[in-house]
Amino acid sequence: LPLAYAIGHWEFWGLTLKLNESTLIPRPDTELIVELSLARTPTSGTLLELGTGSGAIAIALSKTRPDICLTATDIVPLAVATAKENAKSHNVEIHFTQTDWFKGLNDIYDVIISNPPYVASDDPHLAALSHEPQTALVAGPEGLDDLRHIISQAPNHLRPTGQLLLEHGHDQGSAVRRLFAEAGFQNIETHRDLGDNERVTTGYIQ
Repeated sequence: LPLAYAIGHWEFWGLTLKLNESTLIPRPDTELIVELSLARTPTSGTLLELGTGSGAIAIALSKTRPDICLTATDIVPLAVATAKENAKSHNVEIHFTQTDWFKGLNDIYDVIISNPPYVASDDPHLAALSHEPQTALVAGPEGLDDLRHIISQAPNHLRPTGQLLLEHGHDQGSAVRRLFAEAGFQNIETHRDLGDNERVTTGYIQ
């Protein structure tokens, strides 16, 4: 059992977060999407996080920028409950909702972010991740199923000049940039993580 699950909590962005086996263990590389989101969200802007898990990203954003109006979703009821508990313990105001990606969401946002499942179903690394929730990791034969869905739907939920930021696998940058372009995003960039791997792709809708 990974240490984070054995002890029931983990550090992210200098915050201690409660975890359980319905939530992924937050990685240091994921702090990149927090940094990029902070730089891209306007003052008192609205931000939607899809697939929040333990709430790590949303809570880090809210602690750093209390002015941001945050909504965070997850399909797993226990993950939403865990995220709510973590938000309460860090005294931040986030609207959590249990739903499947954009389903039932009618609002328009300044920024949409996600660290969705992006591991291919036959990836050899999955064996080492067997204790983590597979639904939060695996996304079809190329690992692109959820990324493709989010990218295609995001323009319907972004205001003009609204931005999309997605974490993805180290070898998926070119495929994700292509999907962004096909969906009409402009100024598409991929940002590298601490290990110099392509990790987060960003773009905006005109």
